[in-house]
This record gives sequence, C-alpha cells and structure tokens, in this order.
Amino acid sequence: MLLSDEELARLQSVAPFLQSEAHAALEAEANYEVTMELESHLQPGLRIRAPDSAQTIADVDAPPYALDLFVGLPLSELRALAHADDAAREAEIARFGARFSPRLLRAIARMTPHEVDLDAGVQSEAGTLAVMLDED
Repeated sequence: MLLSDEELARLQSVAPFLQSEAHAALEAEANYEVTMELESHLQPGLRIRAPDSAQTIADVDAPPYALDLFVGLPLSELRALAHADDAAREAEIARFGARFSPRLLRAIARMTPHEVDLDAGVQSEAGTLAVMLDED
C-alpha cells in the first residue's frame, strides 16, 4: 500500500531536508538537481537530474544522455519519518543522508549497472531510469 494522504502531508515538511541530505551525499558527483516526488498514486522518491551540460552538445539525440534517475524510497522509512516525533525525525533524516550514496550505488549496480555513469552524470538510454533503494 502506498502512503496515505495524511502521511504524504506530514512528509511535505521533511522533503526539503531529504533532498538536501541526498544532494550532500552526492556532492562528489556532478552538480545534480535533486527533487522530491510525493504523489498519492505513485511510488514516492527522489528524482536526480544532471545539469544539461552533461548532455553531449554535438548530438542530443544519441547516447550518452544527461542523467534522469528516479530513486524510489522504501515506504517503511517514509512511514517512520511521517510518524516520528521531532527528535526521532531529525535522527532519521541524518541517517538517511549518511546512507543514501552507498545505497544508491548498490541499487544502480543491481538494476542498471551499464546504463548509468553517476560520476559523469550520463545514462545510455533516453528518458527516466528508475531504481529502488533497498530497505535496511
């Protein structure tokens, strides 16, 4: 079951912190744009996009394409955040940030190892690629 409307509303207040933690975890990589996607009818997650400069200027219709990666977040973690008190929420957000990059790299290695070059900010296919973070 996806998140309830009430849980989604509670997560709206922590979304900027999750985005910030994810962006900070990817600091060594390209200057990614990280946005949170919380919709009642979709898997919640983060969208990571490379700056347009990562796109090959000479031929925009051929690989490599600028990174456009949807990272699905485990519902159990989001539910815990939605129902946590302030202190627990802050601890969970910090924990999320500390574990985000290794979990993302594992998810890419399992699901799209030859399609995504996170260091270069490119992917081999046009459109959005999707991975799911594993649960702890």
